[in-house]
Amino acid sequence: MLILCCPTTGERIDGELPEIPEIETVRRQLEQCVQGRIIDTVMINREKSLNVAADNFIDTITGQQIIKVRRRAKQIILTLSNAHSLVVHFMLEGYVRIFYSWETVSGRPSVVFTLNSGDKMAFFKLTLGYIHLMPAVNFADIPELSGLGPEPLSPEFTPEEFLNLLSKRKGMIKPLLMDQAFLAGIGNVYSNETLFCSRIRPERKAAALTTTERINLYHCIRAILTRAIELGGVNEDKFASDDTLTGGFEPHLQVAYRTGLPCYVCRTSIETKRVGGRNAFYCPVCQR
Repeated sequence: MLILCCPTTGERIDGELPEIPEIETVRRQLEQCVQGRIIDTVMINREKSLNVAADNFIDTITGQQIIKVRRRAKQIILTLSNAHSLVVHFMLEGYVRIFYSWETVSGRPSVVFTLNSGDKMAFFKLTLGYIHLMPAVNFADIPELSGLGPEPLSPEFTPEEFLNLLSKRKGMIKPLLMDQAFLAGIGNVYSNETLFCSRIRPERKAAALTTTERINLYHCIRAILTRAIELGGVNEDKFASDDTLTGGFEPHLQVAYRTGLPCYVCRTSIETKRVGGRNAFYCPVCQR
């Protein structure tokens, strides 16, 4: 769950979706902790988070090995040894926490998996999020992953592909970056940050961007997302009791949720306004 505080008021700002850096951080941590483990038992406290009956869910995954932990856009896919997948989407508030074998599960988890290591993988606040059981392992065969745009960090996502995508669009650039059918996995925080990096105003029309601006934006998208992953994104909820990575990118935010504070480049106050129904944060001097 992404929770930031407004620097000018100190109020918590909730309700942002986790984006690629946050989900990729979780994926990498899960890969280290649960990949190769066997699901011994399952406890379900919120059946509405599932897409099948609880008994069916438990019977299908109990005793199965987690053979792969992958990510597509904002979703995590746990591939099981019986050619099924668990598709996890945290949505607004959800998160996963590992409790080691010597720890007691705290809080009110929606779903808990006990692994053969003795560790527990607990999913919290899946009020809008879900864990869907799918009889498939290929992304193309999982309906929850259909209709998504390219992954901005994949090797196949080249400058040429980005220019081609932009050539077909005319709307404002910030909402476009957040359109999951255009690019997969970018939301409000990183659309703001990449537009500041490329010095582009959030309300600019995609069709009006110069080729140089488009290329700069491409490189900023990849650079910002890569750096944010390295530093653990901006999530507040820790993955485990010994997690020192998660949330490490928050001090490096340049414009997001810094309304009224000085730009790190020119010292002009950061401004905010509604663009495409979402809050856009930008520097009125650096961005044009």
